[in-house]
Amino acid sequence: MATPAEKLDDSASFSAAPIGYNDTAWSILYGALINQMGMSPNNFQLLYPFTSWNWPATNLGYTVAPQYDFSASTPQWSATGAYVSSGTRFNDAYGQFLSVIMANTTDPNLQQQILVQQNKVQLAKNDYDTTYQQSVIAYQTDTKGTNDPVFDVWLGSFAGKSWKVALDQKDLVYQQEFANLQSLVAQAQTPGLTDALNQYKNQQFYTKYQDPGLSSFPAVPGWSVSQSSTAWVQQVLAGGGTTGNFSFTMADSAYDYKNTWAKGSTSVGNYFWNVAVNGEWQRVESFQSDQSLSVSVNFKAWDQVSITPGGWYNGGFVSFHKNGPFIKGFTGYKDDTGSTYMWGEGGAMDLMKTGMFVAYQPKIGITLSASAFKEFYQTWKASTGIRIGPFTFGGTTGSTTNTWTKSESGLTLFADSTSTTPLIFGITIKQLP
Repeated sequence: MATPAEKLDDSASFSAAPIGYNDTAWSILYGALINQMGMSPNNFQLLYPFTSWNWPATNLGYTVAPQYDFSASTPQWSATGAYVSSGTRFNDAYGQFLSVIMANTTDPNLQQQILVQQNKVQLAKNDYDTTYQQSVIAYQTDTKGTNDPVFDVWLGSFAGKSWKVALDQKDLVYQQEFANLQSLVAQAQTPGLTDALNQYKNQQFYTKYQDPGLSSFPAVPGWSVSQSSTAWVQQVLAGGGTTGNFSFTMADSAYDYKNTWAKGSTSVGNYFWNVAVNGEWQRVESFQSDQSLSVSVNFKAWDQVSITPGGWYNGGFVSFHKNGPFIKGFTGYKDDTGSTYMWGEGGAMDLMKTGMFVAYQPKIGITLSASAFKEFYQTWKASTGIRIGPFTFGGTTGSTTNTWTKSESGLTLFADSTSTTPLIFGITIKQLP
């Protein structure tokens, strides 16, 4: 049966899920994708919550906030991880990295000026970050952890506009201090630093928002996505998509996350099994006692789409300066000094998205034991949606309606997506440097 109902606003997705069965279910799904779909544990992250890939095509020099927020947000250090649109932006972390590289000069007066200015940059960034985190709390409270609308769109709304004003004020100070640092570093001789700073601030590598209501927002660092969702769906509908399928049972062994790039996984905040009844999502408890439960998943089409930072990013400079030299208070790797470190779990610039896995119109079959089927059947008949891990059928997720059909045959329940919006269910990551 289902637990007491929770509102269909998706706040249930971020309530505390029971550790044990829930995390085991997610890990079994992770293992099925690795073993049957060819994802690599060396760079794959299974993603939640349900994320729509509905980014419209844009004019040259423009992007939309959902594409920027998804591409730029730094992944969680976890094999199965949460996407949070208000998280740390990779391009911001990269800017901090550039600002704490020790400049090389034989002029002691210039060296001191640069050090003083680097400290001013960090103080300005800390001030901005404090306001940013306060705005994130307001955003997550208002949107209940759904990522809908994404953070920057929310900032342009009535609810977020006061935070937008405050952030703009803090950012103006930070940008001026950063520009002052650029001018001083240009007089030094650190190999490649001046070029990297100029490259990072080159507006040719930035894009404006095309979203309604966001025209006043400053340009953001550009990210390239190898395909547009519109073009991809058209290709699929023309018969050009690649089908895919995998299956798992709850009797399967949990995947050992120690074999993944993250060497582990945090407890997942989303319940694995949910059903929508009378406008509310409910956790399905009857499935948890059914060890014979099996699941088959079929995609009408699926693909891997690459995500690449624009020309503002210099990966070669990062690799060459992975050990700095850094100014006092910063290190490349974690040590016992308490310094801010760049690389590895918890580092200021630890991970970057390099791609995403997308799927179109998944069909899922859930085969139950006779007792579990009997217990759940009336709930199933009354349901208007069901969620299995990251796959959502029916209900309404923020502004996205996920149309579906349901059926049953014997002891098997079928959820068949008819939505024309693809979903993102995983990403590939790169560990830096």
